[in-house]
Amino acid sequence: MTFDVDRTSVTEGDIVEIKWDCTGADRVELKIDNGFKATVLPLDITGSKRFRLHRSKGRTALTITAWKDGKHGSKTLKVRVKEIPTTHAETVDDKGHNMNNAKQWGQQMRQRLQTLPPDKRMALRVVWILAATLLVSMFVPRLFLLGITALIVYLLYTVWKRN
Repeated sequence: MTFDVDRTSVTEGDIVEIKWDCTGADRVELKIDNGFKATVLPLDITGSKRFRLHRSKGRTALTITAWKDGKHGSKTLKVRVKEIPTTHAETVDDKGHNMNNAKQWGQQMRQRLQTLPPDKRMALRVVWILAATLLVSMFVPRLFLLGITALIVYLLYTVWKRN
């Protein structure tokens, strides 16, 4: 029995070619085990096949087994499968500038705010005015009354503007 593989080291996605000759055998099988899953394929007595090796736990074992009169013999070849090198993807804005996470988050928030219905946008403005008032009044308590007055003015303006 002869069994050969054209390469013993590949990168994920590469193709290997195996050749075998089991002249006189009754039946021949090939087992491909990548560490995650094992597959058994029936083969002709003599021939060659090409396989694309994808995901692997570092090595893929190719085992050919030949049967003759109820007895069997096998031979295993191992192919080292290296992971495909990955590249880091970057997000760029309309002008081609790199965007960090804070810029991406800010752009997403602006888009979400623009799609809010008017009543929710108004509620959000009220929340911002109240939050700013409470924050400033922690340091200058006298400005609390000014912030509440600003909120009342904004709400009255909104009511009169709609009528």
